[in-house]
Amino acid sequence: MPVDDCLFAVTAEDKGAVRLVCVNLAGLKAGLSPGMTLADARGIAPDLVTLPEEPQRDMAFLKALQRWAEKFSPWTSCDGTDGLLINITGCAHLFDGEEAMRRAVLEEFSDLQVEAAAGIADTKGAARAVARFGLRPGTGGAGIIQPGETRAALAAYPIEALGIDDKTIFELKRLGLKTIGELYPLKSAELTRRFGFGLLRTFEKLMGATGDPVIPASPLPGFAARISFPDPIGLQDDVEEALRRLIAQVCKRLSEQGHGVRALRLSFQRADKSEGHLDIGLARPSQDAGQIFRQFRLKLGTVDAGYGIDMMRLQAIATEPFRPVQQRFATAEERSQLDELIATLGNRLGFDRVLSWEPVSSHLPHRAFRFVEAAGAPVTPSWASRPQKRPLMLVGHELVEIIEPGRPPQAFKWRQDAFDLAGASGPERIGHEWWKGADSGAIRDYWSVQTKQGMRLWLSTRPDGKPPSWEVAGVFP
Repeated sequence: MPVDDCLFAVTAEDKGAVRLVCVNLAGLKAGLSPGMTLADARGIAPDLVTLPEEPQRDMAFLKALQRWAEKFSPWTSCDGTDGLLINITGCAHLFDGEEAMRRAVLEEFSDLQVEAAAGIADTKGAARAVARFGLRPGTGGAGIIQPGETRAALAAYPIEALGIDDKTIFELKRLGLKTIGELYPLKSAELTRRFGFGLLRTFEKLMGATGDPVIPASPLPGFAARISFPDPIGLQDDVEEALRRLIAQVCKRLSEQGHGVRALRLSFQRADKSEGHLDIGLARPSQDAGQIFRQFRLKLGTVDAGYGIDMMRLQAIATEPFRPVQQRFATAEERSQLDELIATLGNRLGFDRVLSWEPVSSHLPHRAFRFVEAAGAPVTPSWASRPQKRPLMLVGHELVEIIEPGRPPQAFKWRQDAFDLAGASGPERIGHEWWKGADSGAIRDYWSVQTKQGMRLWLSTRPDGKPPSWEVAGVFP
């Protein structure tokens, strides 16, 4: 089947149903439309080819197209999740006019194997309407709206071409308004009173009564540096010196932009044109050249220089805003050492295997913390201050064998060892979290007991237990 005749759509799950979110031109001509359920679409077009939506990849591709579109005009931006806006004011004459420029843009998209539609108009909203709805029956099919003809040209366009939310479109259709031209006789006060200022502002922007400029996307700062060598290098001392210079350049740019780096990639190009890469990660955003170099140095021994290295390039592949916090010198030094330890272990074992505790809002000991990746964890976790002391290790309420009863028992056996009570403090009653359901636990009484054998344990029992049973809940250091 020719590509132009292929019925294609992108689908996504919405409220328990699979719906079309994007349809190609052949699908639109066949009667398909975004929002339609896949079952209905199959009934209209049994040969429909679909793929599931991948929002992150789609947005990355759209941003790449936006940068590519700067060849036509420096004023470009993304329009939602599937459109581009280009301000061609002062640029059309470079392509022998607006129509020639529109054809050139579409030809470029065709070369990229991207199916696209383009519209040109005085306003951003009108150009969007032409591109998205201009090929539908009854709209005239014109790709360009001449200056001063926006109002007349858009009169036959469907109400969806306004670019407003679905709820407002539904309300307009319920009143019998199906085209943009049917809004013209209505007064602004009536539209505002019925639908709010949002519809009025959109309508005014569409007609050019209110400014709606194309705001170009701000380019993201790049943090990379490269160095080429007149002769290939292979000695580790030479590689380390080149790496130091690259790190210094990248850290200088990070400092100028107020960013810190979380992950970097060092690339090598060898004399035989083969390439190699080294990746490292850091525990938190950093501008410390020494720390970055030490992490790379741990891996430089694995680099195969081959017949020599011609070029090295260092790139920051993950950055975040860098906000240094003023601390006491000892605390800052300890934090820096801990960050470097986390980074070293993470680069060796994987950052998902280096974990730390994070406080959780719960008064139950076994629910008052969770394990998270140590990299990026808060510098000072907000642990709730409690007057009660908690054991360092929780053991999950292991039953004990009572030898001499009492409250708490005077002698008991746990893990095949016998213990005699030397002293105890308690009880501390901890209630269950009833708002979390029936599985939130039961009310328990806890004692901190000191045994004659030296161990300090945390014993618990249920106050309503008949007969009472005792358990070891934790071990104190």
